[in-house]
Amino acid sequence: MPYIIRKANRNDIPQLGKLLESYMQETYHGAWGGNTQLLEQHLVDNELKIIVAETLNRKAVGFVAWITSYDLHWCVKGGDIIDFFVCPPHRGHGAAMLLIAKLAADIQEHGGAYLKGGAVDNPVVRRLYQKIAMCLPDGESYVSGRAFRRLSKLSSKSLREIIKNLPESAWNYEP
Repeated sequence: MPYIIRKANRNDIPQLGKLLESYMQETYHGAWGGNTQLLEQHLVDNELKIIVAETLNRKAVGFVAWITSYDLHWCVKGGDIIDFFVCPPHRGHGAAMLLIAKLAADIQEHGGAYLKGGAVDNPVVRRLYQKIAMCLPDGESYVSGRAFRRLSKLSSKSLREIIKNLPESAWNYEP
């Protein structure tokens, strides 16, 4: 299934609100505690960045939200994934992989050299992270070094090319 992957803007806020409701219900079995007015303000003020996956008819079906971060141990900028969600009917069709590749490119565009994500309770996403990331016992996952650069270069490629050229997890240990 083809998807459009792009940076979110204020016009996406109503659909993002619905996605956040679904995400919170599925993940935490409760309602989203935020509101679309604050989300819009924070997005416009660049306090967070969101990348959306949408169908060709412009229906948002997934997102990855992130903020810039800094690794003081290595003195490099990067990005932290806040939340990552794809609607159940669109899982397994490549939207998540396209979002991750675009995320790496966006982080690199902002001067970053790594991405970091937290613990995931989804076995499919966990397998993806284990394939491309350095996964720590506490659930944190990092894509950095050669693996990060490869992933960011793949953002402009087709899903087939991305999957065929994914970085190896060992590349995270290479500069």
